[in-house]
Amino acid sequence: MVFLGCSFTFGHGLWHYTKEEGLPKDDICISPKDFPNAYTFMKNNRFSKIVSNHFGKFDIVKSHTAGCDEVSLEFLSEILGLNTWQRKYTMDESFDFNQISHVIFQTSYLDRCALYENGKKMKIYDSQTIWKERGKIIKEVESFWDELKHFYYNKIKEMFYFLEEKNIKCYMLAITDDYWDLIQEDEYIKQRFIKLEYDGKSFNNYLDLFIYDEKLKIDNDTDNFENLPRDGHPSLKCHKVVADSIIKKLETDLS
Repeated sequence: MVFLGCSFTFGHGLWHYTKEEGLPKDDICISPKDFPNAYTFMKNNRFSKIVSNHFGKFDIVKSHTAGCDEVSLEFLSEILGLNTWQRKYTMDESFDFNQISHVIFQTSYLDRCALYENGKKMKIYDSQTIWKERGKIIKEVESFWDELKHFYYNKIKEMFYFLEEKNIKCYMLAITDDYWDLIQEDEYIKQRFIKLEYDGKSFNNYLDLFIYDEKLKIDNDTDNFENLPRDGHPSLKCHKVVADSIIKKLETDLS
């Protein structure tokens, strides 16, 4: 099972729960060489491992934290052997399509992605001063954002089409609501979208979930920490919530 995403999928910060001596208290990524036990704990308790174990499979996750939808698509192309350029995200051998049963695509913050025109890389951050302006200039930024959103949404959807022709089941979950207006109008993705279920309620994305219960972030998890880590990533409990939501959706579809 392939799990695509950013630091949320990577399990960033779960090592704090080991309370191992010497661990940084902020969100700096630790080294498996320096903290092997804490790093292993992270890998064994992130939602990808919980889900894959439940279905008797193993999880494929990018080997470093952070990322965006653009990187997730590139990483997926690498592990499937679809790209023709030098590998950037993994040195592992490619997988055959018949070795993969599922792709779970966790969308991240859209403003991390870029568009390319005439060989020039353009990101919304390049125009961050424009956000403070008014009138015509702000409309240009809105236009860029709309183009960015449609471009990556369609890229993900095209990849889903391609993979499902290879009998790989595809699903999406989200950190933000950046694509939500497009998802609501798209029956194909809507059927494959995983809502996060918690406390008898359904949430469209992590950010809405965090608003409902701030303790689902590590830096607010007062149930487990007296001295809170300075790390705003999903808590250990949150990973279980996400895993249970994915399992329920997949099992419902299987039935």
